[in-house]
Amino acid sequence: MGLLGLLSAPALAADGVEGRVQEFFLGDGAAPQQQRQVQLGTGLEWTRQEGDTRFELPVFAEYGLSDRVQVEASVALTTPEDPRGLDSAEAGVGWALINDGRRGFTLSVGMDLLATRDAVDDRFRPGFEPYLLAYQDVGPLGFNLQLKAEELPGVRGLGGELHPDFAAGAVLELGPLRPTVEAAWRDEDGTSTVLLAPGLLAHPAKSLELGVAVPWRLHADGARDVGVMGMLIWQGGGA
Repeated sequence: MGLLGLLSAPALAADGVEGRVQEFFLGDGAAPQQQRQVQLGTGLEWTRQEGDTRFELPVFAEYGLSDRVQVEASVALTTPEDPRGLDSAEAGVGWALINDGRRGFTLSVGMDLLATRDAVDDRFRPGFEPYLLAYQDVGPLGFNLQLKAEELPGVRGLGGELHPDFAAGAVLELGPLRPTVEAAWRDEDGTSTVLLAPGLLAHPAKSLELGVAVPWRLHADGARDVGVMGMLIWQGGGA
């Protein structure tokens, strides 16, 4: 009974939702940082597409201005073998419209400004990305939903582009282990792509989260490929 009570108790922050995990692999976590709480993360993404192997190193940070408002920034670095060095950079703000710890429910909106390396001329292209995130605890399970739309206005003779990004994930809390399963649909370099990613996250300490996932990509043109994603997150501070 004690173990069942631990698994079914809502994961609460000061007045809001903490969530079963700090982040998901394919989507962003909806629960905001607490006031003066810091989250730092990195990882490694390996992808093999059409015979080409690509490595990317994401680095991101979040800081809670209040229990509902956070600022965030991230960059995607390429490995030393890729002379470009930096693939994209983002900075923005998120606001939890609802952050109800009693019900274990969070609904957040936000906006990121971004610079993305263009596939045509290899130069950085400015853009913006509005998003909506939702999260719900149900017993030991957590469900996360992401709706994003990356808008790249026309520049230097290039036409405007809209890249939708929808992701849904579920996580099961089993003590320090968190098995996950996620699905996403997004536009990758002009190709409609469905992703399916089983994964596993672990909490060896309260402030530390690490894990790995295996995303399968199913492209609209019939191509299939598989990759590996690793993640390491530290979280500290707070009011």
